[in-house]
Amino acid sequence: MNIVLLNPNTSLAMTEHIVREAGRHGWSGASLVPVTARFGGEVIASRASYAIAAHAALDAYACHVGRGAAAIVLACFGDPGLEALREVSGVPVVGLLESAVAEAARAGGPFGIVTAGPAWVPMLDERIRSGPHAALSRGVFAIQTTGLDVTRDPDRFAGVLQEALDAAAAAGARSVILGGSALAGFGPRLSAKVCLIDPLEAAMAEVRRCLETGAGPGALAGAVDAATGPKVSIAYRGVSPELAELLACSPVS
Repeated sequence: MNIVLLNPNTSLAMTEHIVREAGRHGWSGASLVPVTARFGGEVIASRASYAIAAHAALDAYACHVGRGAAAIVLACFGDPGLEALREVSGVPVVGLLESAVAEAARAGGPFGIVTAGPAWVPMLDERIRSGPHAALSRGVFAIQTTGLDVTRDPDRFAGVLQEALDAAAAAGARSVILGGSALAGFGPRLSAKVCLIDPLEAAMAEVRRCLETGAGPGALAGAVDAATGPKVSIAYRGVSPELAELLACSPVS
């Protein structure tokens, strides 16, 4: 079965990192299909780049929907376009942030998030507050760089990430989420007295659970049901031909 790893930024190096780390958590019979956004930012590190990434994620899905995906991992920690992908997809779509927070909640007790880029702090706080586990959050702790920089030179940032991890633990977090595709696999570089949650590991586990239980596209968050949701006809201009075709075929477009 094909598991699409959809990178909504345009960095091929980040896609390679995502595939490598997700491969550590695969299983027999699962084939990982990397897909990189055709347009947008090289790294998602602002509200503008995040908004563009949501469009780019939809476009990337539309261009590769014929590959027979069994499930999709939206491999950006902020989950840009997650709900829209679920609206147009007939297969499970799993986001890194949502999966990691759900795992932290199952572990019990409060959690914190360590991430790269101060702009993510209010953005991630907003996503968490809109979910069912907001009361467990002890905050987002960001270092002054981007995820792409961490991927390029992880040793350089191990010290400041350790400081952010210690700050999250001091704030009362019993679990700390490594907030970003770039931080997948970073756990062994850190010294932690709390439970560390790897976002790609959490997402791959959620994909497997969805496939084994037959859960639908919005298994974690209650997506619009494409079969019974609202039927709205919308004309689109300026989107790619592939996305226009996908939206024309969608019962909720």
